[in-house]
Amino acid sequence: MPDTVTISPALQPRAEWLRQRIASEAGRTANTVLGRTRRLGRLHVLKDPGITIVLKAVGLHARALANAQNLQLRTLELTFPTLPAAFDGYTLMHLSDPHVGTIEGLVERAAALIKQHPVDLAVLTGDIQTFGRPKVSEAVRRLQPMLAALQSRDGVVAVLGNHDSHDLAEALEQANVRVLVNQQAVITRGAARLTLVGTDDVRYFYTEEAVRLLEVPPSGFAIALVHSPELADVAAQAGYALYLTGHTHGGQIALPGGWPLITSTRRLRRLSAGLWWMGAMQGYTSSGIGTGPVTARFNCPPEIALIRLRCTGA
Repeated sequence: MPDTVTISPALQPRAEWLRQRIASEAGRTANTVLGRTRRLGRLHVLKDPGITIVLKAVGLHARALANAQNLQLRTLELTFPTLPAAFDGYTLMHLSDPHVGTIEGLVERAAALIKQHPVDLAVLTGDIQTFGRPKVSEAVRRLQPMLAALQSRDGVVAVLGNHDSHDLAEALEQANVRVLVNQQAVITRGAARLTLVGTDDVRYFYTEEAVRLLEVPPSGFAIALVHSPELADVAAQAGYALYLTGHTHGGQIALPGGWPLITSTRRLRRLSAGLWWMGAMQGYTSSGIGTGPVTARFNCPPEIALIRLRCTGA
């Protein structure tokens, strides 16, 4: 077991955040990093999206759905000059965007893959639900096969996504998932520290608390967990070593070579898929496990990322 895993107090009381989040969810606009914009309502998830109709009409929907079910494990070894020697070889399982219930059987496929790979820590970067559905109790029930399959020495740390409702945080915590709402978790090995800093979603529920949190230069080696890549420059400027994110699904429908056609981001679109650098900070944008209402993928397979951290020269 770890020496300690300590969660810090949030920048604002959980009750205050909750009131703010509930009010935002009830509105028809989204608060983004570039200001307010129209937000699609939850009823949108019940509609058959136009792209699905087109794919069916041209006979490609069956192939697109098969692609979306072809879950893969991607392994990465990332090297850092600032990683404490005590954490050399530390392994993260990065899970993102399961969108439970959208594609039947996908959570079970993920669980079977997860079970084969014990890790030090699992991180979940949001979008368990889709437009707030299914209801929280059902969403956690559907996610449970993945959680049960995890063999994670230091447990599971999560942040919320733009599709996740406010009450998911408490439900996940009841399922032994540590949810970071603009706060940090510190894992220690003797005198060595690894810091995880997690924000609430900044795609639809952006607040200044998220930026204020990331702007504080971290003490030692730190990893930012943010649902969207849109605050990567803030984290890089502050001195984070690694930024883990999702949200974009890698585009879902991408050009050959994996270049996404649609990213659902308003800034830093070049960070919308795979491994990238921003200054001295490395980042990884997961293509995610599930899909939104459009159950289709091309040139962008769903994935779970297994990330091994190494010290320079190790």
